[in-house]
Amino acid sequence: MSIIVIDNQVVHYEVLGRGQPVLFLHGWLGSWRYWFPTMEVVAEQFRTYSFDFWGFGDSRRKQTQASIQAYADQVIRFLDELGIERVMLVGHSMGGMVALKTALNHPERILRVTTVGAPIDGNSLAWLLKLTDRPLFADAAARLPWVRRRLFRFFLGQTHQFAVGEMVDDSVKSDADTMRYAISSMWRTDLSPELERLRVPALIIHGKRDDIVNPNQLKLFAHNPMAEVLAMPRSRHFPFLDEAEQFNEVLLRFLTAGKSPSPDRVWQGLRVEHPQLAG
Repeated sequence: MSIIVIDNQVVHYEVLGRGQPVLFLHGWLGSWRYWFPTMEVVAEQFRTYSFDFWGFGDSRRKQTQASIQAYADQVIRFLDELGIERVMLVGHSMGGMVALKTALNHPERILRVTTVGAPIDGNSLAWLLKLTDRPLFADAAARLPWVRRRLFRFFLGQTHQFAVGEMVDDSVKSDADTMRYAISSMWRTDLSPELERLRVPALIIHGKRDDIVNPNQLKLFAHNPMAEVLAMPRSRHFPFLDEAEQFNEVLLRFLTAGKSPSPDRVWQGLRVEHPQLAG
């Protein structure tokens, strides 16, 4: 467990592997922990990092209000503190929205960006998450840890059991304000008008069975020359756990595209759009 202090606030992070840096960003109620199986695979070729957003996991929030912009700023401050000039980002759900926002605002710092189950337009969030924008619901979830445990288990589904206990334990570490502000910021953020400013290669992945963020977000990239889009047919909100082998293969191909010839863009029946992007 590693800790740095950014703007007088503790940030917990983990590192695996050696080589070119790849930073993994978690989603709402999550922590770095659920990225661990993916990081282990990617760390065979890259140096992988993941930190807990302020207010989530083991990163404490003192004065920074949870928001997409604040977390995008946290990404840049994290890179600055560790002396990382440029990085590849991989973000899930809220972390995917943060990753894309960071790539849009700081293309000089981001080599490639991957989003997984990310709400590009906040209206794509399921009604169950939007309820958390209401103080009464957020306060109840904060006071009753079993509510959040059940909610997070619902997000995860039943197709995998890796470290579920530890992952669920991390989901109850956020207070009501962090939960509510983060959902409110996601709901009220719409990055779709900004997509024409995308200047770095992007891989946009969504589970076809996702009932947390509407998979129609893939359509927003249909004519974007910088983006490849991929729908994973058997996945819900966690494709990197639901279809781990296929996900890892696609992700590694994208991350290494700038270093080696790109193979055919069809994997196990999964087709990636925009095949002209070879890296």
